[in-house]
Amino acid sequence: MLARVRSFYRKRRHFRWMYREERKNPYPLALRKRLRAWRMGFLSGSYLFLDLDKRDATNYINDRMRFLRLSFLNGPYANILHNKLLFYEVFGRHPDVVPEIFALVKHKRVWPMSETEGVDSFDGILELLARKGRLVMKGTRGFGGSDCTILEHRDGGVAFSGHLLNREDARERLGSRREQMITEYVQQAAYAREIYSGSANSIRMLTMWDEETREPFLARAVHRFGGGSRMVDNVTQGGVAAIVGPDDDRLGIGVHIDEAGHPTYIERHPDTGAQITGVRVPHWDRVVRRVLDLAREHPYLPYIGWDVVVTEDGLRILEGNSNSGVLFTQFHGPLLADPRVRRFFERNRVL
Repeated sequence: MLARVRSFYRKRRHFRWMYREERKNPYPLALRKRLRAWRMGFLSGSYLFLDLDKRDATNYINDRMRFLRLSFLNGPYANILHNKLLFYEVFGRHPDVVPEIFALVKHKRVWPMSETEGVDSFDGILELLARKGRLVMKGTRGFGGSDCTILEHRDGGVAFSGHLLNREDARERLGSRREQMITEYVQQAAYAREIYSGSANSIRMLTMWDEETREPFLARAVHRFGGGSRMVDNVTQGGVAAIVGPDDDRLGIGVHIDEAGHPTYIERHPDTGAQITGVRVPHWDRVVRRVLDLAREHPYLPYIGWDVVVTEDGLRILEGNSNSGVLFTQFHGPLLADPRVRRFFERNRVL
């Protein structure tokens, strides 16, 4: 009885979420195709992005599965990944890969989070920024780069993701935001900066747990690059996605969403003209091994979408995702075409 009640409320939440997302969809789609997308479990935007007019949808994880099933794969431990502050607290025991968190801004107060820096005021944040040059301010919750700001020290004040404010306005801006973390800025490797320097270009590495081998495996890795006017590596906001690995360190063909919502396949970045396809990701084998080691050390989280930035000497993990967006990870092909992925989702009652 309790399971039925839970199922009812999940479905109710799903339809409310679906209605809300459809209202935000900026792309035109004929009603006949929109109804077809809904019957298959996809939002109309996903239907366009995946080009499902021309593809068999049966091997794709759809939006209905994602909302009703994927959110619950990690059970009660999912909140470690939903809450970015909690993620830093738990994974902070891996300082070689997790950026340092300096402070928490909450209720217009600054709470120090670093033993070495001791930042406990807005002036302290600005002084730290002057020494470091760049910091990151990100919400403890949020997704898709929706609540992430790059802070840069400038002679005339502070730039918030490129928008310059004087020192007093910067202090006010810092205190007016909802709960935020102030963290280390991660300098990405040269190959990523050359392709697009306006964002932290992360790789979404999707790990799952194989019950037969009792080992984690890398299901998909997709490199995202920013684009357009946003300083985030979000493919649906002007960015580019290119598959990488797991056995090859070269980037594959890039996918970019055009103004009508359709995927276009490109070898060069549309804004910078830099080559994407064929570019090598440095020490890729080491990156894969380290991410799998982390997944192995946290087996209570069988499904993680890691956001990884490759640096000149290794990698840094910006965050982990429990309800990892599977849309852009399927631009280059359906996830369920991989037998290991299908077994994982079948055993966890996603399918």
